[in-house]
Amino acid sequence: MDDTDEEFVAEEESEAGSAALKSLRDKLKVAVAEKQEYLEGWQRARADLVNYKKETAAGHGESQERILAELIEELLPALDVLELSVKHLPDGKAGDGTEALKMLQQQFLGSLKKLGIERFGTIGEDFDPHRHEALAKRGDDHKVESVERSGYSIGDKIIRPAQVII
Repeated sequence: MDDTDEEFVAEEESEAGSAALKSLRDKLKVAVAEKQEYLEGWQRARADLVNYKKETAAGHGESQERILAELIEELLPALDVLELSVKHLPDGKAGDGTEALKMLQQQFLGSLKKLGIERFGTIGEDFDPHRHEALAKRGDDHKVESVERSGYSIGDKIIRPAQVII
């Protein structure tokens, strides 16, 4: 039966028709209630999926950051040796390798910066106990006087605090 067909009911069936009409109205109410229930269930499921995708994306970003931080922690001892070598270079002649060490250190630090790794711990900055580890205190002001080992962070996460003398 199409939507354009009409159903004709004979007059003798009119009493039965009112009962049938009441039955159809009841069925319609039930169908509308079920439709609303299914719609609300679908909307909740859709919202749950959107939230799941957001949580998964956030978790993925955090795990990538954690993996990168672990990798950098493994590389930091080599960078520390390089930093100490550059710090204690004698003022030598050109061609003795001092410039090569400095260039190597700059390339290493540039690569870390591209990965989102920030180096911190400079002379004169304010001492921050969350970012610095005080090895000794020489003065009354809370300024970094000497950096013994640089600190590194990725975003707000400290990979390693800077060891300083204040």
